[in-house]
Order: sequence, then C-alpha cells, then structure tokens
Amino acid sequence: MTGTIVAQDTLMEGFTMSAIKPFVGLCATCNNAESCVYRKRTGTDAIYCEMFDDYVPPSSKDIPPVTVTTPETSEPGELKGLCVNCAHRDTCKLPRPKGGVWHCEEYE
Repeated sequence: MTGTIVAQDTLMEGFTMSAIKPFVGLCATCNNAESCVYRKRTGTDAIYCEMFDDYVPPSSKDIPPVTVTTPETSEPGELKGLCVNCAHRDTCKLPRPKGGVWHCEEYE
C-alpha cells in the first residue's frame, strides 16, 4: 500500500474513518476519570498514570462456593506414626489421618 502520513490527525491514502479506531487510553476505564487533573489539563487520555484505578468488586454471583475437604481421621485406638508414643496424644486437637502423622511440630 502506498501513501504517506501527513499528520497525526490525517488519514493515510486508502483508509476510511471507519477503518481507524480512535486512541483510548487508561482514562476510559479509570474510576478517577471525573476528577482527573491530567485529563482536564491536557484534554487527552493518559497512557501511564499513578492514580489509575479500575477496580470493580466482584458480585456475589461471580464467586464460586468454597468447599472444604477434611482427611479421614482414624479412631482413637488405631493410632499410627508419631501419635503412638507422643506425650500429647490424649489432649491433642490436631487431625489424625488414617495413614498416621509422620511430621508434627508438637511431638514430644
């Protein structure tokens, strides 16, 4: 395609206005756009801005429900691992999986 760009606001030869999309900076989605000093002073959208904020809190419909799975616990008489001879085994409130506890910071 041949043609030259004469100025930033003019079109290249062969292009129509519908083919060129206008530049949209950060201001289009910023929550502070109404009170923006930069935008009021320059009249253009910013490419970089320290005050840019586009946070929108998620709606409750967008948050999936949380499901928690707990490991199967062993019966008190079936202790395995460190729990068998731990000094805290009778008062311990930590979960005891069926396979036994093999690493415990509370073990004595």
